[in-house]
Amino acid sequence: MKSAKGEFQKVQSNVESTVNEVKIPLTRNLGLFSFVKQVFKEAGDDHLGAFAGNLTYSGLFAMFPFFIFLVSLLGLAHAQSLVNTLLDKAATTLPNDAMTLIKGQILPIVEGKAAGAFTFGAIISILAALWGISGGFGAIMEAMNVMYEVKDARPFWKKYLVAILLSIAVVALLIAALVLVVFGPEIAQSIANHVPALGQVFVVAWTVIQWPVLLIFVLLAFALIYYFAPDVEQKFRFISPGAVVAVVAWLIFSLAFRFYVQNFGSYNKTYGTLAGLALLLVYMHWSSYFLLLGAEINQVIEKHAPGGKQPGEAAPGQPHPSNVEDQEKDKDAGKS
Repeated sequence: MKSAKGEFQKVQSNVESTVNEVKIPLTRNLGLFSFVKQVFKEAGDDHLGAFAGNLTYSGLFAMFPFFIFLVSLLGLAHAQSLVNTLLDKAATTLPNDAMTLIKGQILPIVEGKAAGAFTFGAIISILAALWGISGGFGAIMEAMNVMYEVKDARPFWKKYLVAILLSIAVVALLIAALVLVVFGPEIAQSIANHVPALGQVFVVAWTVIQWPVLLIFVLLAFALIYYFAPDVEQKFRFISPGAVVAVVAWLIFSLAFRFYVQNFGSYNKTYGTLAGLALLLVYMHWSSYFLLLGAEINQVIEKHAPGGKQPGEAAPGQPHPSNVEDQEKDKDAGKS
């Protein structure tokens, strides 16, 4: 028995050593196995699953005010057909039951709001959307401050301003990415018509180029969150790895989850009429988790990188103001 256990430990050690031969860029010889092990250890210590649940809760409340706000803006431009098209494109990653739930709640609003855009109701929708979305980004800010082991020292008004501006920027990027997919071919054809020298070659090339451009938009949205959400000094070279891994993991999960639900899932039998809501919550929870995991990856890489921050620092070699305050309080408590 001991011999078998010893052999297993030996094989495990050899596997770890082999995988650790792959070094993580930007770090001081941090091996791949040690890196993955530390990322998930810190994800557990920082309770990423709980924060993802908090973000899912906030995101669910923000979703419908946001769609009402979007519908209000599109109300004067044939909103029903346009929103239908946008939802159909979004349906490529979400399970059918979840999309049925969203469409069932949103499309009646489209029909009721189409003739009354920019009314008092639209203003209320805008305020509700900003409140809901900023609440979701507030949850992200709180989670990322925990990862970097700091307390947010920004004034109350500044935190909410950052949350609102960040939510507007990220939503704008994601909408731009979705619009690019929906209207990309028409845009390319229009450019080709106005510049005959480009011809149809440009139209064909655009159908290929639009997907990398779309990916860049989503990556930029993730990077903005990682840069502005935590109350620490950030450098783009230390937030790019997590953004890339998080986006790729989220895309793979989205496609795999949709495939599983459509071919093997039995949510309708378990949840009945609530199947759509259950699927939406599961999808939002894991999407939130991958978003937060990207920040954890960035934090681990920077901790092991020359010139990077250590946990609890606002910038390399500079303690965060909140930690300085805690140290002073501890000294005062010790004197008393």
